[in-house]
Amino acid sequence: MTRCILAGVDGSEQSAKAFRFALELARSSGAQLHACAAVYGAEIEMAEPQDLAALTERVRRRMQSSLGQIEAIATEAQVELSVHLLEGHPVEELLALAARLGVDHIVVGHRSKGLFERLLMGSVAKRVVDFARCSVTVVR
Repeated sequence: MTRCILAGVDGSEQSAKAFRFALELARSSGAQLHACAAVYGAEIEMAEPQDLAALTERVRRRMQSSLGQIEAIATEAQVELSVHLLEGHPVEELLALAARLGVDHIVVGHRSKGLFERLLMGSVAKRVVDFARCSVTVVR
């Protein structure tokens, strides 16, 4: 039985599809629904020290906007949603939040990345599947 679902979102179309999947799963099972976004990215990792604060703030605003969009979707669907904006590597933050919340199902999207971004960050979906202590659904 699914009691608590966590969807990872990043503003991409794939994460929006994953969130819609999680939303329907929560609605059909009566589970709590959480969504999280992480302030992180290749541009932050590669930033010059003088540019770091501005880049981090830009990513933070983008993630806040993404969370706002999915809050609107949940409200329209009449599903209660808790959102979390975290700072750090998405895999580490998602898994730590899942442990704190007692999540029993994580939903993430899968998106294709360029070679450089894959080498720098790896696949978030793959690493979540590898290290999660609960069920994981990867939505394409």
